[in-house]
Amino acid sequence: MHKSLTKRIITLSVFWIVIALVFTAILMGRFYRQHTEGHYDDHVFTHVEELVAAVETGSNGQLILTREPTDPRFHRPNSGWYWEILEGNKSLYRSPSLGTNLLDLSNTEVSESHEVQNLVGPGGHKLRAQVVNVAYPHEAGALTIVATAPEMAISDDVQEFYLHIITSFLVLGIGLSVAVVMQVRVALKPLNAIQSTISDIKAGKTERLPRDFPSDVQPLADELNFLLDHNEMLLKRARNQLGDLAHSVKNPLTVIRNEARSMSSQQGQLILDQSHVMANNIDHYLSRARIYGKQDAIGYRTSVSSVIDDLTFAVQHIHKERGIEIELQCMEDRWFRGEAQDLEEMAGNLIDNAFKWARGKVVVSCDSDQNKLSLIIEDDGPGIAEEELKTITRRGRKLDERSPGHGHGLGIVEDIANLYGGALKLGRSELGGLRAELDLPAA
Repeated sequence: MHKSLTKRIITLSVFWIVIALVFTAILMGRFYRQHTEGHYDDHVFTHVEELVAAVETGSNGQLILTREPTDPRFHRPNSGWYWEILEGNKSLYRSPSLGTNLLDLSNTEVSESHEVQNLVGPGGHKLRAQVVNVAYPHEAGALTIVATAPEMAISDDVQEFYLHIITSFLVLGIGLSVAVVMQVRVALKPLNAIQSTISDIKAGKTERLPRDFPSDVQPLADELNFLLDHNEMLLKRARNQLGDLAHSVKNPLTVIRNEARSMSSQQGQLILDQSHVMANNIDHYLSRARIYGKQDAIGYRTSVSSVIDDLTFAVQHIHKERGIEIELQCMEDRWFRGEAQDLEEMAGNLIDNAFKWARGKVVVSCDSDQNKLSLIIEDDGPGIAEEELKTITRRGRKLDERSPGHGHGLGIVEDIANLYGGALKLGRSELGGLRAELDLPAA
C-alpha cells in the first residue's frame, strides 16, 4: 500500500523530532548531573575547609575543634550529611547526624588533595565524600578530616530535572509536530490544487491547469498542460485518419457491390454477400477504434438534455406524419462522461427505433447518481418477445424484414456502451412496448 506524500513527510519529520528531543534530553540530563555533582562536591569541600580552619592546637599541645559547621543538615540523624575528624584510626570529633556510628574509610585513599571518594554510610546509603589528610606542626601531629553528602540528593535533583525536561520537551515536540503538519499542508497545497484541477479536467468542468501556481510547481503544471494538448492532438489526428480510412475503403466497396449486383451468376451473389460482410466489419471495427479508450479520457462531458432535445426535434420531424407524442422526464442537470457524438449515436438509434414501432407515445427519462447515468427509452408498440431479447442486438439481426434499416442499430449501441464501461438492457415497458435502458458513466 502506497502512503501519501503528506503522510511520509509528516511521519519522517515527527520521527526525527522525537529522536532529536530524546537525545537532547539525555545529553542535558548528563550535563546537569555533572553540574550538580560538582556543586555538591564544592559545597562539601567548603565544610572540609571550615573544619580545617576550626582545628587549633591547645595549651597542652593537643589538637582541638574550636567550632562545628553550622549547616543544620549535620544535626539531622541519618541525613547523609556527615563530618568526622580522625587521628590515625581514632575518631576525635564527628557530626551529631552520625550518632554513635563511624564512617568506614577503609577503602579510601587519603591524600592532601580533595578527590571525591565514594563511601557507604550508616543504613547502607551511598555517600560522596571529601577526605583530606592535614599535617599540623610535629608536636601536634596529623588529622584526617572527612565530610560527606548523600548520593540520593543528587539523584533526586537529576530526576526532578528530567521531569521538567520531559514535560518541556513534550510540549515542544507537540508544538513542532503541529508546525510540521501545518507547514507540510501549506507547502503541498499547490499539489492538492493540481490534483483537484485534474479531476475537474477529467470530469469536463475545465480544460487546462491555471498558471497561478508557485514558481517551484508551475513547471509541473506547464508540463501537464503540454501533455493534455499533445493527447488531444493525437486523438484528433487518429480520428481524422480513421475517417479517411473509412472513406477510402467504403467507396471501392460500393463500386464492388454495384458491379456484383449487375452479375446474375452465383459468383456475383457471393461477391455481394462478402462485400456486405466487409462493409459491416469496417463499420464495426472503425466504430470500436474511434471510441476505444475514451471511457477514461480526460475532458469529455456532455449535457444529456441538449443532446436529447436535438434528437427529439429531428426524429419528430422525420416521423411527423405519424403524430407520435414524446415525453421527456428528468433531463435537466444530467451529464454524460463522454463525447456528445457518441451519446447522439446511442440515443439516436434507440429513439429512432422507438418511433418506428410506437403506436402513439414514446417516453424518454433519465436518472443518475454520483458515477452512473441511466437513460431509458420506452414506447407503446408491440414490443419484443422474451426469447428474442437475447439475440436482437446481434448485427444484421432484424425481427421484421419489412422495416427499414440493416439491423445494425442496437448492436452499435451495445458496442459503444460496452466501450464506455456501460451496458444496454432490453425489456418489456409498462407502456406495452420495448424498454431500452442505457447505463453509462455519469459526469
